[in-house]
Amino acid sequence: MPRPVCACHDRLVVPRSCWLAFLLVALSCSNVPAAPVKGPPTDEAFAPVVDRSDAASGRSTPEPRLASALPSETGEEAEVAASALPTRPVSRFGHLEAAERLSHVFEALAGLEDGRSHDDVHILQYGDSHTASDVESGALRRQLQTRFGDGGRGFVSVGKPWKTYVQDGIRGSMTKEFEPRRTGFEDGRPTGDGCYGLLGVAIGSDRPGARAWTQVTLPTSRVEIDYWQQPRGGTFDVFIDGSHAGRIATRSQEAGGGFSAFEVPEAPHEIELRTVGDGDVRVFGMDLDRARAGVLVDALGINGAQVFTALRWSEDHFAKQLSRRSPDLVVLAYGTNESLDAKLELGDYERALVDLLGRISRAAPRSSCLLLGPPDLARRSAVARDGWTTWPRLLDIVAAQRRVAGAAGCAFYDQLNAMGGPGSMAAWASEPEPRGGRDRVHLTRTGYTLLGTTFANDLIRAYDAWRVDRMGPHKTWGVAAR
Repeated sequence: MPRPVCACHDRLVVPRSCWLAFLLVALSCSNVPAAPVKGPPTDEAFAPVVDRSDAASGRSTPEPRLASALPSETGEEAEVAASALPTRPVSRFGHLEAAERLSHVFEALAGLEDGRSHDDVHILQYGDSHTASDVESGALRRQLQTRFGDGGRGFVSVGKPWKTYVQDGIRGSMTKEFEPRRTGFEDGRPTGDGCYGLLGVAIGSDRPGARAWTQVTLPTSRVEIDYWQQPRGGTFDVFIDGSHAGRIATRSQEAGGGFSAFEVPEAPHEIELRTVGDGDVRVFGMDLDRARAGVLVDALGINGAQVFTALRWSEDHFAKQLSRRSPDLVVLAYGTNESLDAKLELGDYERALVDLLGRISRAAPRSSCLLLGPPDLARRSAVARDGWTTWPRLLDIVAAQRRVAGAAGCAFYDQLNAMGGPGSMAAWASEPEPRGGRDRVHLTRTGYTLLGTTFANDLIRAYDAWRVDRMGPHKTWGVAAR
């Protein structure tokens, strides 16, 4: 039986006073106060992410911290990450800013390209509905896998954790005996234990005969089921392509994450789970891997989420899930819902963003981090020529993300300007073959694909320049077998 990897007993703390410079201490200290927890989100966005030191060797230990005379709440001097203090000129590639801060993931990609590494390069993108659809992140995945090798589809949910859950290369469903499990919000406080896996949304059932299944249309040679172990845990059977592959018991004296892997012929597969009915079963999802090393991009988006969504999760549980995934790059892609939240104070937003960066930095201290700014968003206007104008609050959110990225040592990608700047959503939505959605919030498949491809191309251009600067011209690349 897989060993438990975490327990859920942490407490959410939500003080509201401090300022951005002091909050950067959260990137290196595990006992920093949490940001305020907000109420139920609006209907479009979410995410979490990171800060790291920009060590010259991509997989080395983090840089030492530098002392800086920034006052804390107590008036004492606080330590600030060395990466928060610029040491060389910032480089731009297209709409990618501060690309030199991505040295860890670039080093990992170079290892793949040279055949020196037998490890996958893991990229995790947390976000809102833009990420949940996996169209834009799917374009990023295809571009990187074409260049550096296809390591597999990565982490996905099993079944259908919400009604519209569909991602690239997978289609799932489940019977009514399975239900979504996630952190709720009642009377101004989060509900649940906050332990719902890498995505933050699981499926669960304590009834017999519950079934959840997913058709995987992309080649896969290893399927790892991720689930929750607990004293009252139940048992479920795993079927692969209609054949019984194994039985997993989730009962354990201590609560924590569990993982069970199945080797399969490299091909598309159908994965099905069936509960026995002897206890509660909670399934986080599954990791779909291939035999050869390459790039994996996990699209970890939740419809309607904000940065505050992740702060309601158990930090201990989330840290162990993220640490086990060992990401080389964590992308934070949200801001749309926050821009539509009229009650949200910009200071609260920045504090929450820094708090979440700190959580991820502590869980994955070597990973590179990148803040992916939200795309344009338009609302009706009586004075605009075409009746639509960019929502002003969006510009404040983008500016706040850029400030926090610069202070935290993360790269920043400006999707608003990549689309053409303010007014672009209105223009995209009115085209004969529209790239913007009718709601002027989301994009069409064409728009998302274009934006994802542009992001990938700018990222690869930055990698090529980094490689020439650090390592000289590269050899013909080949994907290493594991």
